[in-house]
Amino acid sequence: MQSADGDALSIKTIDLQDHSRVLAILTTAFTMCPLLRWLYPEPREYLQHFNGLIKHHCGSPYSSGAYLNDGDKGAILWDTAGEKRDNTSMMEFLLKSVPAHRRSETERLFETFGKYHPHQPHWYVSMVAIDPIHQRSGLAGHLLRHATEISDAAQRPVHLEATSPHAMRLYAQQGWSVLTEVQVGGSPPFFPMLRQPKT
Repeated sequence: MQSADGDALSIKTIDLQDHSRVLAILTTAFTMCPLLRWLYPEPREYLQHFNGLIKHHCGSPYSSGAYLNDGDKGAILWDTAGEKRDNTSMMEFLLKSVPAHRRSETERLFETFGKYHPHQPHWYVSMVAIDPIHQRSGLAGHLLRHATEISDAAQRPVHLEATSPHAMRLYAQQGWSVLTEVQVGGSPPFFPMLRQPKT
C-alpha cells in the first residue's frame, strides 16, 4: 500500500511486544475524539484514565489489530466474533472515572450503543486511531481496508460507532451503513454503523 504522497506503507499485525507503541498512538490520536473528550474533558483526567478505558473497551486489543509500522502514525483494533468484552466491568470503570455530573448520561449512552450491536456473530472495530498531525491524509482508509480484507475473508459483518460526522463519512466510503444517530443529554452525536462482508 502507498500513502497519499506515494510513500510505501508498512502495516504490521499487533502482538504483545507492540503494547507500548500502540498505546502511544491511541493516547495521542484520541485527544481530539469527541466521545473521549466528552467523557474526560480535562487533560489530566483524560491522561489518567485513558489506559484503563482501553483495557476495558477493547478487551484484548493487542492481539486483534494492526498499526502503521513506519513512524507509528496510526492503529486499528478489533474484536473477532469469538471474543467477549466484559461490558459490566467497563461500565463500572466508566462510572468511577468520568466526572460525577456526567455519570448518568454516560451509562445511558453506552446502554444505547449496546442496543445496536448485531445479534448474529460479528466483528467489532473498537478503535481507529491516527496521530493528529497525520489525520485527513488517507491513512485511516488504508487501515480500514486492511481490516475489511480480513473480515471479508472470514465473511463476518463488522460493527463500530463513528464518533464524529467526519468519521461517519469515512466509514461509509469503506462500506459501512449508518444504523441510527445516538445523542444523550449533552453528548455529541454518535453513529452506530454496520458493514456486511463482501464476497
